[in-house]
Amino acid sequence: SHVMTYYFMKDSTAASSNEWIGVTYVDDLPLEDGVGGTTNEVGVTSLGDGTAGSGVSAFKMVFSSGGDFTSMQDSNGDDLPLGDALSAELGAGILTNGSEPSQTVTTNFVLNSLTSVADEPTQYASAFEVTSLEQDGLAVGRLTGVDIDTDGLLRATYSNGTSEPIIRVALVRFANEQGLTQQSNTAWKESIASGEGLAGEATTGTFGDINSSALEQANVNLTTELIDLIIAQRNFQANSRALEINNQLNQTVLNIR
Repeated sequence: SHVMTYYFMKDSTAASSNEWIGVTYVDDLPLEDGVGGTTNEVGVTSLGDGTAGSGVSAFKMVFSSGGDFTSMQDSNGDDLPLGDALSAELGAGILTNGSEPSQTVTTNFVLNSLTSVADEPTQYASAFEVTSLEQDGLAVGRLTGVDIDTDGLLRATYSNGTSEPIIRVALVRFANEQGLTQQSNTAWKESIASGEGLAGEATTGTFGDINSSALEQANVNLTTELIDLIIAQRNFQANSRALEINNQLNQTVLNIR
């Protein structure tokens, strides 16, 4: 995040006392004028003191004797048409983290349309005071968490209160899941027996939901498996008894004299 500050000073060369020179600072440094100079400095008292180079650093605010906003002028003294803005580069002195230094900041106090003056600045005959303050930007956000929705959308949340979608998890269905070829304990591969995979999104068509941070429990019928285990144990006991009886018969035959 960066802090931008506007400074306003009376124009010493103006015939009216209702004309102000404005300059812009970001992080306590003046904006550059687009050609490498820093003419947009606190202390200028007329547009002529801040018009070196491209002349886009300083600007003038003109008010009527009643305090109504009349116009905004560029550093050459030309009125700024509605919708236009002044641009100034941030420069390498402000963007010290490797960002592109030629990025610009636009300044435009002519916010009203042709039919509305609700957003115009005003000049009061009183001591300076802040009447309203609002922020339309966001501070730098750091990754705080990752969530996966039931439809497979992976969304990242950040410390500045924003969230952004990153990617969507795809699902694949096979005509014969039992025909997949096992590659490892958790990896399976398509085979001729399984058929070709049909890709799609969760919650659509025949695809189910995605449950994030959930551990799948056993997907077998415990009663059936328990009965099969008992039957297998009984069969093992029967086979063991048959082998025991056969051994006894052999011993009996060998002991006949």
